Amino acid sequence: MLAFLPALCLAGYWGGGEVLLVTIALGTPLIYAVTGGFGQPFHAHEMAKVPAPDLASVAQDFLEIAQHNGQTTACLKIEIHGLAELANRFGPSATNDARELIRSRLATTLRSGDHVFQTGDTCLTVLISPGFRLKLDTLLDVAKRLRTVAEPPLSVAGSSQYVSVYIGIASSLNFGRNVTADTWLRSASEALIEATETGSGATRVWSEKLSRKHHAKRNLQTGVAAAFEDGRIQAHFQPQVSVTTNDVTGMEVLARWDHPTQGMLAPSVFLNAIEDSQQMSRLGKTIRTQSIAALQAWDDMGYDVPTISLNLSGQELRDPNFAEHVQAELDRSMLLAHRLVFEVPERLFVNLKDDIVRRNLSALVALGCTLDIDGYGVGGSDIAMLQKIAVNRIKIDQSLIRGVDTSCERHRVFHAILDMCKRLEIQAVGTGVETVGEHGVLRELGCQVAQGFLFAEPASAVDMSLWLADQQQQNDLPANPGLRRVK
Repeated sequence: MLAFLPALCLAGYWGGGEVLLVTIALGTPLIYAVTGGFGQPFHAHEMAKVPAPDLASVAQDFLEIAQHNGQTTACLKIEIHGLAELANRFGPSATNDARELIRSRLATTLRSGDHVFQTGDTCLTVLISPGFRLKLDTLLDVAKRLRTVAEPPLSVAGSSQYVSVYIGIASSLNFGRNVTADTWLRSASEALIEATETGSGATRVWSEKLSRKHHAKRNLQTGVAAAFEDGRIQAHFQPQVSVTTNDVTGMEVLARWDHPTQGMLAPSVFLNAIEDSQQMSRLGKTIRTQSIAALQAWDDMGYDVPTISLNLSGQELRDPNFAEHVQAELDRSMLLAHRLVFEVPERLFVNLKDDIVRRNLSALVALGCTLDIDGYGVGGSDIAMLQKIAVNRIKIDQSLIRGVDTSCERHRVFHAILDMCKRLEIQAVGTGVETVGEHGVLRELGCQVAQGFLFAEPASAVDMSLWLADQQQQNDLPANPGLRRVK
């Protein structure tokens, strides 16, 4: 019908002038619409029936458009830490409101073609529509803006609640033309995991190197149980010696994983895998059992090793039955309690407001065990903390020892810590000693005990037995016996 509209208008003009022309021009389309000429009428309430965009579909569309046009698109996975605490305190309704507020904040900084999806209770996914100028520095700026708008305090139930934001970025520039949406989204998740493990306010960009690191961690996690069952989690030992006499005053026990394909792994490589597997208590028990057996073997061999020092984890300290487990192990082995030293990381020692932590530390002291603060000088504890629990020694962090003979600043800091120890009548242990010059400063300033590669590298009980035999035959500083180093 509308195809004849020009002819009708012309005829109307000839027959009735301008008035009839306007009537026909406006009325004909209206009649056509009312009679259904344009199809079924669209009602506003039917808009709700239109399905929301699907994350996977939008991601695939963005990839295809970017590849076809030579453009770039990006996926940003965002983890909001603090929402879980909101749910515990104020319930799910308040948490949903907070999540929607954060989502709306993010949307204000994005372009109209970008999308924000909720992909978990604490996770949001942002897809950046294809463009020609989405280089790495641009994406990092986008991440910075998103964090800036997401992190201001949330008003919940009349109080201000704070959240922290972690972001993982995957740019299409890092993938070939055949990449799928699933691979792209999963890569952003890998970058997000790396960001959350790095620390507060971290942003990480996906790369092949990051992916290899991520998969290596996952492989370690899947191998944790087998490592314990196969006896591949082993105790290694590093001697602590008197700065003045060079006599052995004890052994620090360090966990190692003898991995079948990756070799001997240090804790910095595998501890996260064990923590994620909720196996830290099992690690502690395994290392204690092996260490007590080694100490008793050295007793039988006639080697004088007064104590062994064991690292405590947060999971162990928060176990209300931990002190009882230690008591049972002492009873079974018939080992005197004072020969067990427990090293508490300074970052955990400052958390003495936790009743379970405080009770465990007090119970260990009551058993006759002694406590060292490990990594002192970098964790934020103060003198008042040292007076709340009976601390035997402070182990000064190796970062303050390294170069203490050449750095005036480190020399002053080290000297100040030693003065504090003397006033509190607490022994000091210098860790990470690697040079004769560093050892000389420890001797000069009155540090009682030293530990580090200058004396011996961490080694198995068998290799350390050989070192002890050699140590008994000489009075001077031992030459490095060639014990293998774990990097």
